[in-house]
Amino acid sequence: MGKIKSAVCLVLYTLLIAVLCFLCTVSFSYGPDGMYEFTSIIRMTAKDADLGNVYGANDTPIGGGYSVVYYPEGVISAEEYETDLDGFADEADREEYEARYMRYPDEDGALYLEIGEACNDDGAVIESFRTEFSSAVQTLCERVERLQVDGARVEVRDEFTVQVFLPEMMDGEYTAINHFAYTGELSIRYAAGTDEAAAEDIFSMRTNETVADYIQSVSSRAVGESAYVMVRLTDKGRAALAEATAGAAEESGTVYFYVGDTRLVAMSVSETFDQNEIYITSANYTPGIAKATAILFDTAIRGTQNDLSFTVGSAYMHPAQYGGNALTLMYVAFGVCFVGMMVFFFVRYKRLAFAHLYTYLLFLFGMVLCVWAIPFLYLSVETFLAFMLASVLLSFSNAMTFEAARKEYALGKTIVSSVKTGYKKSFWKLFDLHIVVAAIAFLTYAVALTGVQAFAFVLGLAAVFSGLGSLLVNRFTWAIMMAFTKRPGAFCNFKREEYEDE
Repeated sequence: MGKIKSAVCLVLYTLLIAVLCFLCTVSFSYGPDGMYEFTSIIRMTAKDADLGNVYGANDTPIGGGYSVVYYPEGVISAEEYETDLDGFADEADREEYEARYMRYPDEDGALYLEIGEACNDDGAVIESFRTEFSSAVQTLCERVERLQVDGARVEVRDEFTVQVFLPEMMDGEYTAINHFAYTGELSIRYAAGTDEAAAEDIFSMRTNETVADYIQSVSSRAVGESAYVMVRLTDKGRAALAEATAGAAEESGTVYFYVGDTRLVAMSVSETFDQNEIYITSANYTPGIAKATAILFDTAIRGTQNDLSFTVGSAYMHPAQYGGNALTLMYVAFGVCFVGMMVFFFVRYKRLAFAHLYTYLLFLFGMVLCVWAIPFLYLSVETFLAFMLASVLLSFSNAMTFEAARKEYALGKTIVSSVKTGYKKSFWKLFDLHIVVAAIAFLTYAVALTGVQAFAFVLGLAAVFSGLGSLLVNRFTWAIMMAFTKRPGAFCNFKREEYEDE
């Protein structure tokens, strides 16, 4: 490859790594009073609650948190069923209650499904219930994802219950736990005075209209420790609210915000409200509480009256299993290993170590993006160990090809011939090694328990990336870098064997 083409490739390659490094590692605030924040990929990556650390300017602890199980309408736990059953003194009431529920999935199941609501008389799950449950879970996942809180996650358990985990470091976790269980459509109601029972929906929707025709979006804003929720109305919504509050100047009234049948907010109005934005605030609104409320309202714009509702079970506190500084120690361990790896390569191979460095950084950022983007993966001790093992595999593979080329160069071959022959001799050994590691890892992932699955999947994925990096990317990087040196042996720290005449 010519110098010009090599220079272009190297510049583009360097820019790619620089952009990936920025996106993956850099977070900063911007805008008035730091209102907006650019969040790095590693910051957004979900983190295991068993990792302890401190977060933010106030050193708020991260690690551990609260988990709660949501039970959809028509589903109760076996424990609740037994407790309710024991509470009936009358035998007839007891038999009637027993006839309402069917144990699921079998006689030893952990759940009871209500007949007619979630299952048929023979215990078969009603398909419409499955569909409604799936839709409700998607809404719940969206709400939790929009919190953008490290470690927050949603998992379906026992097929028809949902476990939500929110880390301790989060602001307003209990509000989010309770609010996110509410389902249904968002509505705004108005009543003269404070008679909530007399409140009427201000939107007279036609059959071809939805709430989205009246409410455009809901968001939250924070200034310091104060926060508010902003409801943005469409022109049609503004006109409807102005019409409903037309008499508020003579008799003050109250505007109520509902999600389904649950009232979340009540606002006093003493004049006609004729504007496109409603600002909701409260003395107890922290940024986290306001954000959770705004997320609930915004997702409820797409809600319907038939949405499946949830019942919130007891919340449990989980401490950080690995202590208060586990996440920091993981980063330190990676830094030490990275420095040690590069010291070895630069001492052994001089400037050729840059080829390994570029390959490794591309491998590193690729893995970070995968752990962030794949829903069931998160940063944990298991995924970290899998990544470090794959890092050793990649480093060993690159060193093996460098050594193979070194031996060929020592025999008197040109650098081009040495590299070509070295890769030819190493290719199938490294190919087979990576295929075996990836196959074993993915097979383990398919049959292993949950605690091992993340480790196995990350190891398999990283083995694939390591193989591509070692056999393709590293060779390409070596080729474009070699175009700029007139002394290839010195560039790679390769030396020829010298023989003395006898």
